[in-house]
Amino acid sequence: MKKSTEDTQHNIWLVTLDGALHRAPVPPSPTSVLDVGTGSGIWAVEFARQHPSCHVMGIDLSPVKANSAVPEHCTFSVHDAESPRWDFAAPNTFDLIHSRMLVMGMRDWRSYFRNCYHHLKPGGWIEVHEIAFPMRTANPDTPAETPFLRWGHVIHEGLAKGGIDGGAVYKFSQHLEDVGFENIVEEKLPWPVAPWPEDEKGRTIGHMEADNLNNGMEGMTMGLLTKNMGWTREEVGRFVEEIRADLYDAQKKYLLDV
Repeated sequence: MKKSTEDTQHNIWLVTLDGALHRAPVPPSPTSVLDVGTGSGIWAVEFARQHPSCHVMGIDLSPVKANSAVPEHCTFSVHDAESPRWDFAAPNTFDLIHSRMLVMGMRDWRSYFRNCYHHLKPGGWIEVHEIAFPMRTANPDTPAETPFLRWGHVIHEGLAKGGIDGGAVYKFSQHLEDVGFENIVEEKLPWPVAPWPEDEKGRTIGHMEADNLNNGMEGMTMGLLTKNMGWTREEVGRFVEEIRADLYDAQKKYLLDV
């Protein structure tokens, strides 16, 4: 289930970015790229296929088992991106460091960004794709305590009790500037949940993200709420079913800040 969810998220990002793997203006022929929190490895594999002369390295906390054939110039290894020192690469190595969907696991973004800065080549780029907790709605008539909106607040609180800032994305620009980055571009691309937008792209993302949340809801919620919030498994199970029933209500116009 985890791998399927990660690949679904990858496809949502492709739609969001109009088919591109990244926004950063990397050189036409990069030689070294790092994908942090690579998950199923799908982004790293696709980047490697598009850049046959580039070594693409994907790291994660667990061994990667890619869903498709992996090019020889794409490699995976187990490393913790939050380690104070990155011993898997020399400074000034990468043209691009890419990461996404780490918000539920990253405790020290400033330290992470500092490591990225030291391991990028001069003129290299970092690109970070994240969501923010809690969620919101584009419909002012939607009640504040719907199951899905309540879920966003409960997850935010549970993450905070574990030392994680669910709203860290709002501080990225300042963190990046503090460690030395220049030419910082912040792009807000909120994801609808359920196909309620009028435009085709928005409806596509909304449908995909509602299905993605539906499939991954228990996995995202069970451990966090039982460990950090003192909920029983039965309480979490009932809550998850309430959220799933609420996700597809197009009238509520739910949004994830991305």
